[in-house]
Amino acid sequence: MDGQDLCSRAIAYLVTRGSNELPAVTLPLRDAPVLTDLGNGLLVGYVVDHGAHFQYVQRRRLWAAGMTQAELHLDAVAKLATMLNDRCALVHTWEDGFVVLFDGNFDASLILVDALWDKALADFAPNGFVAALPNKNTLAFCDLKTPTGSQQLRRFIEDAGVGDHPITTTLYFRDPILREWRPHSV
Repeated sequence: MDGQDLCSRAIAYLVTRGSNELPAVTLPLRDAPVLTDLGNGLLVGYVVDHGAHFQYVQRRRLWAAGMTQAELHLDAVAKLATMLNDRCALVHTWEDGFVVLFDGNFDASLILVDALWDKALADFAPNGFVAALPNKNTLAFCDLKTPTGSQQLRRFIEDAGVGDHPITTTLYFRDPILREWRPHSV
């Protein structure tokens, strides 16, 4: 699979930032996966789903495709939005909030799909969203003005655990004007 084909099939995928320890392996830049820092403590990687495994898009593939990282990001988020439209996500109530169930791999990554929050879920949190995404397959949210919402989401993070694909134990608030997620402190 060449770089252009790989990049055109990439899906945006939230990844863990990792610890402050030294990396176990250091890769040459060309072999390193393309990672976009959202500037809020979250990182986005780009993967191609091969059924039994994911393949990360490496810098050399991006360069071979003649794409910029920003173009890859926009295309990969659009691909995630298409997956959401094709497969649909389920929303269940949980305490005073909601849990989003998708496909078990890209659930937390759905925070990247603006249309989900701007349209499909807007009525669930008319005062704004606070979300928890402890691992790849876990996403919960509540209305910003829910009195015990943040406490419940913190308990949700503890109950869900980080699993084998941790993302973050930080809660995030969605700025509706900028359409950005920011760390939420209570």
